[in-house]
Amino acid sequence: MPEVVCFGNATIDVFVHLQNEHLHGNRLCLRPDSKIDADRIFFGTGGGATNTAVGLSRLGLKTGIVCALGKDENSKKVLKELEKEKIDCSGIVKLANYNTAYSVILTGFGADRIILSFAGATRHLENEKQVNWKFLEKSEWFCVSSLHSKPGLLKKIFSFAEKKAILVAWNPGKSELRQGFGKLRQLLEKTSILFLNETEAELLTGKKGAKQNLEKLQKIVPLVVITLGAGGSTAFDGKKFFFERARKVRVLDSTGCGDAFKSGFLAAIIRGKGIKQGLYLGSENAAQEIQFLGAKNNLIRKKI
Repeated sequence: MPEVVCFGNATIDVFVHLQNEHLHGNRLCLRPDSKIDADRIFFGTGGGATNTAVGLSRLGLKTGIVCALGKDENSKKVLKELEKEKIDCSGIVKLANYNTAYSVILTGFGADRIILSFAGATRHLENEKQVNWKFLEKSEWFCVSSLHSKPGLLKKIFSFAEKKAILVAWNPGKSELRQGFGKLRQLLEKTSILFLNETEAELLTGKKGAKQNLEKLQKIVPLVVITLGAGGSTAFDGKKFFFERARKVRVLDSTGCGDAFKSGFLAAIIRGKGIKQGLYLGSENAAQEIQFLGAKNNLIRKKI
């Protein structure tokens, strides 16, 4: 049985890298009614669940996944990669009436991205009867990213974790954060580690400032981690503030950076390495990932 099960979405990702002539400062700008030559193209798999699961597996953890795929050729590609990465796929749900999620990422060196996203089957993992609960009950951790589905399933996952004494690391997406702090409070109270970037933290609390948000959220969640982009990452456990600098590397594309950080940090915590080492490993993993196209192809491989 897996030590940790990752919940969230699974996609086919197509990275279209554009030439620097389309960059204006840090902005990617495309003229209407124009034919644009791509510098390179890369096909891979993505989504919070697959990215984090692969990251954890490469760091030596027994990892499972719960996500929704269509019954199409793209689902076979996702499954093939996950099985190659030694992910337990017993929790994957196949939905015959929907296609596997698909994203096209238009990007340039370190520039803002344009992501064209088709949610497909991801939005329809919404019925608790679809989930293989037997597969989940002996897990030690759940790592939950955005489900892009109805709130009822998320509540069921958290309640199940509480009943079975499974610890939860949660990185809510915009679809969850839009519900507001009040509606999410019950889920936050069942969370052991909360992962947010700076923008997500401000959206959740309505307040600016990482330190202020760490203090506010840690009153509910034992350990809160906020990533600050090029500013590094920070965490608070109620006793001590921790900080780790971002690595100075050339950024090709930042898609999957948060998932890379999350898998590194969580792996360190699960292995008893502590918060400081978690921030270090998360930052190392993120730095590896952002130098290449693809959300997971260059994640760290080593048992910790």
